Amino acid sequence: MALGAGRYQVIDNGRARIAYAATARDTWVFLDGRVFVVPAAGPSARRATTDDATALMAPMPATVVSIHVKPGQDVAREALLITLEAMKMELPIKAPRAGRVTAVSCRPGELVQPGVRLMEIDYAT
Repeated sequence: MALGAGRYQVIDNGRARIAYAATARDTWVFLDGRVFVVPAAGPSARRATTDDATALMAPMPATVVSIHVKPGQDVAREALLITLEAMKMELPIKAPRAGRVTAVSCRPGELVQPGVRLMEIDYAT
């Protein structure tokens, strides 16, 4: 259900959650700390994707509020990595899988654009 200002209520198995969507060329959907990209041609052209790379990118123009990890740090799946702020809402970026942070490519206060990689994680550890 559309709530306005890019917000949608998603009900899954009786659990209500809020998703945020922003459209540039593709539509970026932010839900529970994960980023899903729906191509401009629509989901029939290519299934909506989420992978380790897009999960660590800015889903929309946002300001980096805080960085919760540093290079060399091991992180668990769903660990909070970065907090962004967009449209007066805080957006947590979480680890898609367990791994080790190898690089942080942003800093608090920085304005980041959609698709910009915020950090790198080595998942082989």
